[in-house]
Amino acid sequence: MQRDELEALAEEMWAITKDLFRFLQFRDRDALTACGLTVAQCYAIDAIGGRDNLTLNELAETLYITASTASRTVDEMVRKGLVIRQEDPADRRAVRLALTAKGQTLYTALEAHLVQRQLAILRQIDPASRHDVLTALRKLLQAIKDPACCAIPLEWVEYGAASASVKTGDRPRRAKRPLEKAQP
Repeated sequence: MQRDELEALAEEMWAITKDLFRFLQFRDRDALTACGLTVAQCYAIDAIGGRDNLTLNELAETLYITASTASRTVDEMVRKGLVIRQEDPADRRAVRLALTAKGQTLYTALEAHLVQRQLAILRQIDPASRHDVLTALRKLLQAIKDPACCAIPLEWVEYGAASASVKTGDRPRRAKRPLEKAQP
């Protein structure tokens, strides 16, 4: 495959995935927030419900957020009576998270709702193609999670500051902060 063709496919993939993720994010947001939780809290309920005794750090890793953000999310869920924090008997510094009975009921309802949504999507796909679609999605997820995949730094030159940027080879250096205006 020629480079131009691969770049064209990459552009098409970006357009498709951008639209897909945006659509799913907003569609799910409307459904998930109907139960009085933020989307982040719903993701946390799903993560905690899907694994027994998840630590706060494991939750943060699972949700791709910082530990402090995970802690604030859990604080609100504890306040709502959905999650309890438990001291880890093996490591007193670790905090284990578990769903309360109310949290477990919500987790079960959310999981059933989201599985029904996926079932509706799969019904729209030709039965002979369903396994191929899932295989492609698994491969896409695996490729996205590969650290080498997305370790491509953003390179840009601030508008109006091109003459002030330093170029390295053919590439402009990434701006770390806005450049100050030159004094007359």
